[in-house]
Amino acid sequence: MSALSTDAARTTGLPSAARVTIVMTARERHGLAERAIGSILRNTACAYRLIYADGSTPAWLRERLQVLAADGRLEILRVGPDLWPTQIRRLVVGSVDTDYVAFIDNDVIVEPGWLEALVECADETGAGAVGPLYLIGGGDAPARVHMAGGSLEWIDTPTGRVLREEHADANTKPEEIAATAIREPCGYVEYHCVLVRMAAARDGEPFDPRIRCVHEHIDLSLTLLRRGYATWTEPRARVTYLATEPWALGDLAYRRRRWSREEGDASIAAFCDKWGVADDDRSFGGVRAFLHEHLRRLDPLRPEGAGRPDLAEPMRPGELVQNRSALLDLALARGYEMHECSVIAHHCDVAAILMSGGYRPCGRPFVSHLIGTAGVLVRYGFRLDVVLAGLLHAAYSHCPELPPGQKTSIETVRDVLVNAGVGVERRVRAYTRRGEDPGAFATALDRVGELSFDDAEIVAMIAANEVDMALGGEYRYTMRDDRIDRNGRELVRRVCGVLGVPGLAATLDAATETPSAPPGLRTGALGSYRIAGLRRLPMVSRAFAAFDASAWEPRPGE
Repeated sequence: MSALSTDAARTTGLPSAARVTIVMTARERHGLAERAIGSILRNTACAYRLIYADGSTPAWLRERLQVLAADGRLEILRVGPDLWPTQIRRLVVGSVDTDYVAFIDNDVIVEPGWLEALVECADETGAGAVGPLYLIGGGDAPARVHMAGGSLEWIDTPTGRVLREEHADANTKPEEIAATAIREPCGYVEYHCVLVRMAAARDGEPFDPRIRCVHEHIDLSLTLLRRGYATWTEPRARVTYLATEPWALGDLAYRRRRWSREEGDASIAAFCDKWGVADDDRSFGGVRAFLHEHLRRLDPLRPEGAGRPDLAEPMRPGELVQNRSALLDLALARGYEMHECSVIAHHCDVAAILMSGGYRPCGRPFVSHLIGTAGVLVRYGFRLDVVLAGLLHAAYSHCPELPPGQKTSIETVRDVLVNAGVGVERRVRAYTRRGEDPGAFATALDRVGELSFDDAEIVAMIAANEVDMALGGEYRYTMRDDRIDRNGRELVRRVCGVLGVPGLAATLDAATETPSAPPGLRTGALGSYRIAGLRRLPMVSRAFAAFDASAWEPRPGE
């Protein structure tokens, strides 16, 4: 038995014939761990021992793991919450008493025969490490090849040694390489799933604790090669990295730490020192681009602004912007890049066209409200597509009557939103479905961590919408009394706390206490309106419900 403490009353039988210990670690989130474990339990025929490394595991998952441990289906290894996956591997490997250890991430599902094929390859080739055919998918996206082994090329240059690495067959359809993919040696495989020969790694040296954020998989193969053990790829073993599954808000903090730029740079520096590689874009341009894009692709906030002290501070009324120029000045001051500001500028013009002739019940031009909502999101550093969704959040609910053509007005608005960029139409559609009341999320108040990133962004958009109406005087100078209630504000407070923008919730709380203006100064209007000639016409569109119930849905990636 392992010298390490576990919570398992019994293991997966730990039969004497077991030649493999499977060690599962958290890669970047926790919400897929049960699926990953379930796929191993269903699709592994040979004897094995399964250990789940419990460090940063949330309480809800820990409880479910304990049930599996009590049933003898896995062991739970308690580790420090701040340990990185490679540090955990180094910790556990000295107590593994099987021929092989299979490291696997907790967001990977395996196909039948995966482990048997990896072991057979290692037995027959003497490999130090064997990787499967890695697929990538999840959600509604069809799986594609992530990597069929990786290649390494060393180049000596006058300015230092350069290392080029490449994923074989990346982004191809699995069926396209089914007939040609063969077992063969390769430069490296990845920690999504890898079988390692214990005789080559029992001392823990292949798991360098300094190289822990990026390139730890390449360091593994290079270290094993230096010891005389090659790395092989075995395409008969297949696993899928569930990269495109929806994200839960409770995983945001772990994801941010896991892929921080500082940790990436530290790992690169350690890798360069160990292997004599020049630290420049020739060797690390790709991995640094991955770190940059991987965070900003999903995080509701721009990584550049995360952690700013003023994200915890409430807005002052004078910070609310109400026109295009002020919004662009704010975006530039908050560090948005020029191309981002150009996109915001364009969509201010789009918003003005869609809301032409429209006014809020307080008498403001409707576009001022949209700009104000977007400005709140810019003030708190939200990603560009969230800002654009805030800027266009009323496009469906207040859809204008456009000149007759081949499409209805709302279909034309849809096309405008799709053209706004990745995810904008999806966010505006979801916002319109929910309405402007976070009460639609009432059941999530006690499980905020289970909200999707999309839902968290909608809550932030609702909060920004409310802040604009409060700071812009709309509640004070109208007869409206539909402010967010206490439970709604509590939900906003909890979501903003996880996002790292508590100041947004504090702004909403403070604005809620603002008294109304004297009755004689308030308008009698309760809803927004358009001026047509000398008449005021209600602005709310009734077309969305029927449109939303239609068969059309955004294409993947929209």
